[in-house]
Amino acid sequence: MRRLRCFILLTVLGSFAVTAHASRTMLNLMDSDDFYQANLEQISLAEQFTSMVYSLSIPIRIPQKKTVRIAVLLFGEIDSIGNRALLLSFKKRMRELKIDYRLDAYVDRSEHGKDLEPYYKITEAQPDYIVITKFGFAQRRFVERFLRLGAPKVILYDFASPLRYWVDHPPLMYIGFDQKKATKKLASYLNRQLTKETRVSALVLADSYLGRVRCDLFLDEMVRYGRHVGAIRVVSDDKKQAFDAAQLLLSEKSTDFIFSCSQNISDGVVAALQGDEFGAVQTNSWGLSFNGIGDLESKRVNVSVFFMKDYLSIAAAEAIKLDLEGGNMPNLYIAHSNLVSSELDSQSLQLMAEQAYGYSVVLWQK
Repeated sequence: MRRLRCFILLTVLGSFAVTAHASRTMLNLMDSDDFYQANLEQISLAEQFTSMVYSLSIPIRIPQKKTVRIAVLLFGEIDSIGNRALLLSFKKRMRELKIDYRLDAYVDRSEHGKDLEPYYKITEAQPDYIVITKFGFAQRRFVERFLRLGAPKVILYDFASPLRYWVDHPPLMYIGFDQKKATKKLASYLNRQLTKETRVSALVLADSYLGRVRCDLFLDEMVRYGRHVGAIRVVSDDKKQAFDAAQLLLSEKSTDFIFSCSQNISDGVVAALQGDEFGAVQTNSWGLSFNGIGDLESKRVNVSVFFMKDYLSIAAAEAIKLDLEGGNMPNLYIAHSNLVSSELDSQSLQLMAEQAYGYSVVLWQK
């Protein structure tokens, strides 16, 4: 057991010792278009699976010989509304599917996967399935061993960019949103909505998955549209840092629109905008929730990317059911996303939020 712990410790810590070049190429991601072009047979499987996710649940068709053990690796605080919504919607779908299962939740509260205890515990528990709800270099090092062995089976949750290095031994399924397409839609919308005189600034993340598929891509799109982005500040994915950076931008009176690269950044910017005496500066957000409706109504948020979040949990449950039944399944599931404008009325915004959180709506309405 000590040798196993040592192996995992060295493996995970090794992810932090990579060179700058390795950190840029380590994930070597494919977008959905590249993936489907290289795997044409996956297209029809993905269509069939999408239909299954959006349909009424059908209970598992085979008798189970044993209770299925599932480990979910969460990040941040386990009682955060996002984590609670994820678990609630997953459990609800599993009950509907009548799967006999045991679910154990493990939490990494560190910022960069340096809390090794949950990784030790999952390895020692040897579950049948691991659902990982955040993916970076540390998580890649952790799961690669399982992929080579074929057990436990891994579902990457909220991550829909297949790794080229894993073509020969992919996880059971990548489940998430097409962040590139969502970012391009957002940039196109803002280019049409904002006047040419609008002074745009940006709060972006350091080199990371979201830093590339959202922040860098948005800035590239602004260049493509001939728009100048004035102040560009790098912040952590943290509400407090974003609040401080936004306050500084507001004090300089040099911006009319602040691009927020993540929801935590958006939350910090919105908090700063509440103290803006002129009330003219706007930002964007990621993922319409019931808590965010008021920010759209007040026009502090110009537009939000609308993610159907509960359907990620539904897809994870359906993937496990399909695997237990031995059915053909895709390696990639892209959940629906779109844009929600602040021009919509309150009732429409409420209905869209109920769509996104149909299974976990009770948490938001408390």
